Amino acid sequence: MSNIKLMVCPHDTAKNPENWFNFSLYLTKAIGNSFLFEKSIDFPDFHDQLTSGGLIYANPQDSVKLIKEHNYSPVARPINLSDEIVFIASKGLETPQVTDLTDKVITSVESMMVTKVGIKCLLENNIKPASIESKESWMAVVKSIFRNEADYAMVYKDFYEGLNNLSKSGLQKIGETTDGTIHHNLLVSPNLIDSITIIQETLVKMHEDTDAGQKILAALNIEKLVAVSKDEILKFEALQVYQVKAAETAGETAPCC
Repeated sequence: MSNIKLMVCPHDTAKNPENWFNFSLYLTKAIGNSFLFEKSIDFPDFHDQLTSGGLIYANPQDSVKLIKEHNYSPVARPINLSDEIVFIASKGLETPQVTDLTDKVITSVESMMVTKVGIKCLLENNIKPASIESKESWMAVVKSIFRNEADYAMVYKDFYEGLNNLSKSGLQKIGETTDGTIHHNLLVSPNLIDSITIIQETLVKMHEDTDAGQKILAALNIEKLVAVSKDEILKFEALQVYQVKAAETAGETAPCC
């Protein structure tokens, strides 16, 4: 029985990593191979070890990278989860709205694909920010609001929802996207080409197992896993056009999300 390393995007193991251990245990029992969950300390650690993963639960941009650069095969995604943006404002602003963001500087993490979802929402609603000021992490974005270094920001929804109530009380949530076009995915290493079919079949049928599979998925906030293709994931790259449009149209007017 061979060992298969399970790696998971660090945002998804910040709380209750034992749920992913239970997930790996379920796969071990169902498939026969030993799935070993290894928690990454942070994103640099995750990325350093990325190609050592046999099965990886990756965010949208890492999913694209794994397919294009390392020939990983996508096998499943959560049917009910997508990567979205929350728009936030400084507590000191009086009744801020998303429509206020025209001609304003917005703080975010520009390198993250989900940031393009926020830009897409704004531009499709004729809201044209002056610019996007990039930070190195979502926490740095939130801290810029707390320190009054920024008035408006876009943050990854899962990160925002993971903040404690005290942190949220220092922010004003003014909107969120419901785009639904990008999502995390489970991908299998090219070294496991002979196991792809059984891994995929096991994953997409987990919700049918009411004794264990359904409960393990529920603990991960996943209703069920469904098959996903390379083409679906590679289409994520089309979001890049919205960053280009934002740069070209920065500073013009208008209603949103």
